[in-house]
Amino acid sequence: GGGGEEGAAPPFEVFTWRGELASIWALGWPMGISYFCRMAMASTDSIFVGHYAGGHHTPGDYLAASALSDMVTTLLVVPPLAFNQVLNALCGQAVGSGNKRVAGVWLQQSLFWLGVSMVPFLVGFFYVKDILHLLGFSPVICELAGMYAKWNVFWPIPNGWYQCMRFYFQSVGKPRPAMYNSIMFLFVNALLNWVLVLGGPFRHLAWAGNWRGFGFVGAAMSLSCSRCLQPLFYWLYMFVWRREHADYWPGWSLKEHTGTRTKEFLKQALPLVGTLVFGAVVGQATTLLVSRLGTDAVAATTAVSTATVVWAGAINAMFSMVIAVRVGYHLGRGDGAAARGSFWLATAIVFSMLAVLVAVILPFSYQVVSLTTSDATVVHNAARVFPAGLIATLLSVLNSLCTSGVFSGQGRQMLVTVLSFFVDIPLSIGGVAVIILVFHARELLDVYLYGVCAALLELAIAYAFIFASNWNKYAQEAQARQLRR
Repeated sequence: GGGGEEGAAPPFEVFTWRGELASIWALGWPMGISYFCRMAMASTDSIFVGHYAGGHHTPGDYLAASALSDMVTTLLVVPPLAFNQVLNALCGQAVGSGNKRVAGVWLQQSLFWLGVSMVPFLVGFFYVKDILHLLGFSPVICELAGMYAKWNVFWPIPNGWYQCMRFYFQSVGKPRPAMYNSIMFLFVNALLNWVLVLGGPFRHLAWAGNWRGFGFVGAAMSLSCSRCLQPLFYWLYMFVWRREHADYWPGWSLKEHTGTRTKEFLKQALPLVGTLVFGAVVGQATTLLVSRLGTDAVAATTAVSTATVVWAGAINAMFSMVIAVRVGYHLGRGDGAAARGSFWLATAIVFSMLAVLVAVILPFSYQVVSLTTSDATVVHNAARVFPAGLIATLLSVLNSLCTSGVFSGQGRQMLVTVLSFFVDIPLSIGGVAVIILVFHARELLDVYLYGVCAALLELAIAYAFIFASNWNKYAQEAQARQLRR
């Protein structure tokens, strides 16, 4: 098949606040539940690790080792994910401009570049122990983290392809099947953790030798199983059985992948590699700097992150993608004013949701953090910094709506990279380094209070770019991008 719709007229639509709210809701709530389940899968692993008391180490040691393993492996898998992050805006623009089958071209580009670029990064999973040893961590933690990382090597490519398929279908308005799949695998992953970490029912069965699971590495095994099976089930359902892609698919033909289209795809994706690497470096370098305050500080930071990532991460991912899709869609139609209105409406919704959540969770800081680990010292340290962590999280989510949402939807990936490099890195890594290494802060709370100030300044800078945006210019660029062959 070919892109026989080239030059098709964009769908006619009159922007109304009620209509846009309905569109955001229809796209958003299934994506929110999907992300909640995916974040909860990762938190489930942390919770099982944090409560595992077997072997020769404490739950705090296991939690710190898994966090440091994740620190290194996250840096390794992040760069290739740029090739699926651009799909929300590009596919949204394709549908908005009336060139629906071009969305399938962008998906195929995404699958190819992600798969090819991920392979060399997976080699690093076998050197996590050595990397952490060079960074000065204790031999015990390095050994545990290295073992944990090797069992995580199986899932990055299948998981990356799953994200490609999910982003493609949510961009064309079909987010619900991914939600059902995510709910199912949240329970599958918990069951696998129970069996592989603790032995599940086998620990009570004499004929199974009262097998007590694989212990600490069982969490990594369960995540690898879950994240390899999840995309397989989704592909079988969406592509093979239901053929949901048929209307948005150009067929498998190299003719569709012209030099112009490939250049356009890479022009959008490659700056995002820098953005994602900078973002990951900021997060992981902060963990590294916090480790100067001791292993308990790393474990406390992990506990705070585990307690916030499920809901804040879900809202962040859900709405930044909804904004990228909706802004891309309206710009593809040539309506800059509607794109701007959609962004501010989504921002108002997100702020309201986060403010309510923070108000509800804040009085129960100690109880919430204690869900993540049974180590009393870690719980005490984490509960002290949790309120500041909540406020910083709220501000960083609002900032992400601008960078991952609006600027992505506008096709301004290079601006996002520039902001990451010249604003995010100096404020985050630079600021935390100054506090810990120059002022010799001994309190984790100092780091978190600084984080609130830095997040506030970053948000102010992002909003300055939003207010200065020429929305009609980006609408013309979006339409031209989808018509190029």
